[in-house]
Amino acid sequence: MTVLACLHTIEIGMTWQRWLPISLLAPALLAGCGASRKLSEETAKDRILALGLVDLKDKQIAVRRILHAGEDQAVVEAGLQMAFRLSKSKEKDWKVNAVRLGDRNWIDVQEFLAALNDVRTRLTQRSLEQLQEGIRKYQAKRGALPAVSDIVKLTDLLFPEFMAELVRYDAWSQELKVHMLSGSTVQLLSAGPDGISGSADDIRLEVRPI
Repeated sequence: MTVLACLHTIEIGMTWQRWLPISLLAPALLAGCGASRKLSEETAKDRILALGLVDLKDKQIAVRRILHAGEDQAVVEAGLQMAFRLSKSKEKDWKVNAVRLGDRNWIDVQEFLAALNDVRTRLTQRSLEQLQEGIRKYQAKRGALPAVSDIVKLTDLLFPEFMAELVRYDAWSQELKVHMLSGSTVQLLSAGPDGISGSADDIRLEVRPI
Protein backbone atom coordinates (compact mmCIF):
# COMPACT_ATOMS: atom_id res chain seq x y z
CA MET A 1 0.00 0.00 0.00
CA THR A 2 1.73 3.15 -1.18
CA VAL A 3 -0.90 5.88 -0.85
CA LEU A 4 1.81 8.36 0.09
CA ALA A 5 5.49 7.76 0.69
CA CYS A 6 7.47 7.90 3.93
CA LEU A 7 4.72 6.83 6.32
CA HIS A 8 6.12 5.77 9.68
CA THR A 9 4.30 3.04 11.61
CA ILE A 10 3.28 4.03 15.12
CA GLU A 11 1.10 1.10 16.07
CA ILE A 12 0.43 -2.19 14.24
CA GLY A 13 -2.75 -4.20 14.74
CA MET A 14 -6.21 -4.15 13.29
CA THR A 15 -5.62 -0.42 12.89
CA TRP A 16 -2.31 1.09 11.78
CA GLN A 17 -1.69 4.64 12.93
CA ARG A 18 0.89 6.54 10.92
CA TRP A 19 2.21 10.01 10.37
CA LEU A 20 1.55 11.45 6.95
CA PRO A 21 4.34 13.89 5.97
CA ILE A 22 3.19 17.01 4.14
CA SER A 23 5.06 20.02 2.82
CA LEU A 24 3.27 23.32 2.42
CA LEU A 25 4.62 26.30 0.51
CA ALA A 26 3.15 28.85 2.82
CA PRO A 27 3.42 32.56 2.06
CA ALA A 28 -0.03 32.94 3.60
CA LEU A 29 1.23 31.44 6.84
CA LEU A 30 3.24 34.58 7.38
CA ALA A 31 0.21 36.84 7.31
CA GLY A 32 -0.03 38.79 10.51
CA CYS A 33 3.43 37.72 11.64
CA GLY A 34 5.20 40.92 10.66
CA ALA A 35 7.48 41.29 7.64
CA SER A 36 10.71 40.85 9.59
CA ARG A 37 9.58 38.09 11.98
CA LYS A 38 10.31 34.43 11.40
CA LEU A 39 7.41 32.02 11.13
CA SER A 40 7.02 30.15 14.42
CA GLU A 41 6.09 26.50 14.81
CA GLU A 42 2.93 27.46 16.71
CA THR A 43 1.79 29.90 14.01
CA ALA A 44 2.51 27.38 11.26
CA LYS A 45 0.45 24.74 13.05
CA ASP A 46 -2.44 27.17 13.61
CA ARG A 47 -2.51 28.16 9.93
CA ILE A 48 -2.46 24.52 8.78
CA LEU A 49 -5.31 23.62 11.15
CA ALA A 50 -7.26 26.65 9.89
CA LEU A 51 -7.34 25.13 6.39
CA GLY A 52 -9.97 22.69 7.69
CA LEU A 53 -8.62 19.80 5.62
CA VAL A 54 -8.77 17.43 8.56
CA ASP A 55 -10.07 17.50 12.13
CA LEU A 56 -6.94 17.28 14.22
CA LYS A 57 -6.10 17.48 17.87
CA ASP A 58 -2.99 19.37 18.88
CA LYS A 59 -0.86 16.23 19.20
CA GLN A 60 -2.01 14.85 15.82
CA ILE A 61 0.05 17.33 13.82
CA ALA A 62 3.81 17.66 14.17
CA VAL A 63 5.80 20.47 12.54
CA ARG A 64 9.14 18.89 11.64
CA ARG A 65 10.97 21.91 10.29
CA ILE A 66 10.42 25.34 8.75
CA LEU A 67 12.51 26.54 5.84
CA HIS A 68 12.42 30.28 5.18
CA ALA A 69 12.95 31.76 1.72
CA GLY A 70 13.31 35.49 2.21
CA GLU A 71 11.00 37.45 4.48
CA ASP A 72 7.62 36.42 3.06
CA GLN A 73 7.98 32.77 1.99
CA ALA A 74 8.35 29.58 4.00
CA VAL A 75 8.07 25.84 3.49
CA VAL A 76 6.58 23.96 6.45
CA GLU A 77 7.24 20.22 6.63
CA ALA A 78 4.67 18.64 8.92
CA GLY A 79 3.29 15.24 9.77
CA LEU A 80 -0.43 14.48 10.08
CA GLN A 81 -1.63 11.45 12.01
CA MET A 82 -3.34 8.95 9.74
CA ALA A 83 -5.02 5.61 10.48
CA PHE A 84 -5.60 2.58 8.24
CA ARG A 85 -8.29 -0.04 8.93
CA LEU A 86 -7.50 -3.58 7.81
CA SER A 87 -9.52 -6.77 7.51
CA LYS A 88 -8.82 -10.29 6.36
CA SER A 89 -9.92 -11.34 2.89
CA LYS A 90 -11.41 -14.73 2.01
CA GLU A 91 -7.85 -15.83 1.30
CA LYS A 92 -6.96 -14.88 4.90
CA ASP A 93 -4.70 -12.08 3.71
CA TRP A 94 -4.78 -8.67 5.42
CA LYS A 95 -6.15 -5.89 3.20
CA VAL A 96 -6.44 -2.14 3.80
CA ASN A 97 -10.09 -1.20 3.35
CA ALA A 98 -10.45 2.24 4.95
CA VAL A 99 -8.45 5.35 5.78
CA ARG A 100 -8.96 8.02 8.43
CA LEU A 101 -7.31 11.44 8.61
CA GLY A 102 -7.20 12.96 12.08
CA ASP A 103 -10.64 12.63 13.72
CA ARG A 104 -12.67 12.47 10.53
CA ASN A 105 -14.85 9.50 9.54
CA TRP A 106 -13.45 6.39 7.90
CA ILE A 107 -13.12 6.67 4.11
CA ASP A 108 -13.24 3.66 1.81
CA VAL A 109 -9.69 3.16 0.56
CA GLN A 110 -10.74 2.95 -3.09
CA GLU A 111 -12.67 6.21 -2.79
CA PHE A 112 -9.67 7.78 -1.08
CA LEU A 113 -7.30 6.67 -3.85
CA ALA A 114 -9.74 7.80 -6.54
CA ALA A 115 -10.00 11.25 -4.97
CA LEU A 116 -6.21 11.43 -4.66
CA ASN A 117 -5.82 10.51 -8.33
CA ASP A 118 -8.39 13.16 -9.31
CA VAL A 119 -6.27 15.81 -7.58
CA ARG A 120 -3.08 14.46 -9.15
CA THR A 121 -4.74 14.44 -12.57
CA ARG A 122 -5.66 18.12 -12.26
CA LEU A 123 -2.15 19.01 -11.10
CA THR A 124 -0.64 17.09 -14.03
CA GLN A 125 -2.97 18.81 -16.51
CA ARG A 126 -1.84 22.13 -15.07
CA SER A 127 1.80 21.13 -15.54
CA LEU A 128 1.16 20.23 -19.18
CA GLU A 129 -0.54 23.60 -19.68
CA GLN A 130 2.50 25.34 -18.20
CA LEU A 131 4.69 23.53 -20.72
CA GLN A 132 2.27 24.46 -23.50
CA GLU A 133 2.47 28.12 -22.54
CA GLY A 134 6.27 27.95 -22.55
CA ILE A 135 6.27 26.31 -25.98
CA ARG A 136 3.98 29.04 -27.33
CA LYS A 137 6.32 31.73 -26.03
CA TYR A 138 9.27 29.91 -27.57
CA GLN A 139 7.43 29.73 -30.90
CA ALA A 140 6.52 33.41 -30.79
CA LYS A 141 10.18 34.37 -30.41
CA ARG A 142 11.90 31.68 -32.50
CA GLY A 143 9.28 31.24 -35.20
CA ALA A 144 8.84 27.48 -34.77
CA LEU A 145 8.01 24.87 -32.18
CA PRO A 146 10.98 23.26 -30.43
CA ALA A 147 11.99 20.09 -32.29
CA VAL A 148 12.80 17.78 -29.39
CA SER A 149 11.47 14.44 -28.15
CA ASP A 150 12.74 14.49 -24.58
CA ILE A 151 11.40 16.42 -21.58
CA VAL A 152 14.87 17.32 -20.33
CA LYS A 153 15.90 18.79 -23.69
CA LEU A 154 12.55 20.58 -23.98
CA THR A 155 12.75 22.20 -20.57
CA ASP A 156 16.40 23.12 -21.16
CA LEU A 157 15.10 25.21 -24.06
CA LEU A 158 12.15 26.68 -22.18
CA PHE A 159 13.46 27.31 -18.66
CA PRO A 160 13.96 29.99 -17.44
CA GLU A 161 13.48 32.23 -20.49
CA PHE A 162 10.02 30.99 -21.42
CA MET A 163 8.91 29.32 -18.18
CA ALA A 164 9.21 30.61 -14.62
CA GLU A 165 9.03 27.10 -13.13
CA LEU A 166 10.89 23.96 -14.18
CA VAL A 167 8.36 21.22 -14.98
CA ARG A 168 9.57 17.69 -15.75
CA TYR A 169 7.42 15.32 -13.68
CA ASP A 170 3.74 14.57 -13.30
CA ALA A 171 1.93 14.41 -9.96
CA TRP A 172 2.84 10.71 -9.61
CA SER A 173 6.55 11.66 -9.72
CA GLN A 174 6.97 10.11 -13.16
CA GLU A 175 8.91 11.89 -15.87
CA LEU A 176 6.72 13.51 -18.52
CA LYS A 177 7.18 12.37 -22.12
CA VAL A 178 7.49 14.45 -25.28
CA HIS A 179 6.70 13.16 -28.79
CA MET A 180 7.06 14.88 -32.16
CA LEU A 181 4.01 14.05 -34.29
CA SER A 182 3.34 14.72 -37.95
CA GLY A 183 2.98 18.35 -38.94
CA SER A 184 5.54 19.45 -36.34
CA THR A 185 3.00 18.90 -33.56
CA VAL A 186 4.46 18.45 -30.06
CA GLN A 187 2.64 15.95 -27.85
CA LEU A 188 3.08 16.22 -24.08
CA LEU A 189 2.25 13.04 -22.21
CA SER A 190 1.82 11.73 -18.68
CA ALA A 191 1.37 7.98 -18.19
CA GLY A 192 -1.30 8.76 -15.59
CA PRO A 193 -2.16 6.83 -12.41
CA ASP A 194 -1.11 3.40 -13.68
CA GLY A 195 2.30 4.64 -14.89
CA ILE A 196 1.92 2.80 -18.21
CA SER A 197 2.13 4.81 -21.44
CA GLY A 198 -0.51 3.96 -24.02
CA SER A 199 -3.22 2.99 -21.52
CA ALA A 200 -6.64 4.57 -21.12
CA ASP A 201 -5.65 6.88 -18.26
CA ASP A 202 -2.86 8.66 -20.12
CA ILE A 203 -3.03 12.46 -19.95
CA ARG A 204 -2.14 14.16 -23.22
CA LEU A 205 -1.83 17.68 -24.56
CA GLU A 206 -0.91 18.44 -28.16
CA VAL A 207 0.68 21.72 -29.21
CA ARG A 208 0.25 22.45 -32.91
CA PRO A 209 1.98 25.15 -34.96
CA ILE A 210 0.05 28.40 -35.30
